[in-house]
Amino acid sequence: MRKDPRADLKYQYRRTLEASSAIALFIIIVLLMAFKRFESNVELRIVEAPPIEVEDIPITRTIKKIEVPRKPTIPVEDPEVDIEDNVDIPEADFFDPMIAPPPPPPSIEEEVVPFFKVEVPPTLKGGDAAIRNYIIKHNLYPKMACEAGVSGMVLIGFIVNKEGIPTNVKVMQEKPPGLGFGEAGVKVMKAMRFTPGMQRDKPVSVQMQQPIRFTIE
Repeated sequence: MRKDPRADLKYQYRRTLEASSAIALFIIIVLLMAFKRFESNVELRIVEAPPIEVEDIPITRTIKKIEVPRKPTIPVEDPEVDIEDNVDIPEADFFDPMIAPPPPPPSIEEEVVPFFKVEVPPTLKGGDAAIRNYIIKHNLYPKMACEAGVSGMVLIGFIVNKEGIPTNVKVMQEKPPGLGFGEAGVKVMKAMRFTPGMQRDKPVSVQMQQPIRFTIE
């Protein structure tokens, strides 16, 4: 069975839509052709800008004030003041025996190297024989000990300076005490001379000790 196209609703709807679109397009074209010229009244106003004033600023500079030195004052003799002639000025006594002189400046102590640290220690010139000979020559055996027939020993401490001379000689130990062995030992060591100790090929002061024995022959 064949349908009639005029009775088909879908077909009629499409035809109606196409016809309506064509009519609407035609109306729009006609209106555009009728009113193709548009006029608008637009007014433009010119706004005047405010005037700009330019001021000239003068260039300034710092002027250093020059200081004028003051004039030196010159003493002027006053005519109203009488100057005495032959004015005696007493002599000042710069020497007052009552005032003690200032103490001497402290001496700079030399570095003292202990005996066990020195590279080349000092040596006694003449050895122990020099000590014995000096005691006999100057009769330094203590008289009290000699009369009592007592032998003794003394340990003397001292510093051999760079010239090999004993300094700061003192008694470290004395046996038996109180018989004069210590005093005799100090006298002996002050008379001895040494070859100076050497440290880094330079003479130095060295702390030493020397035992001295007093024996009755």
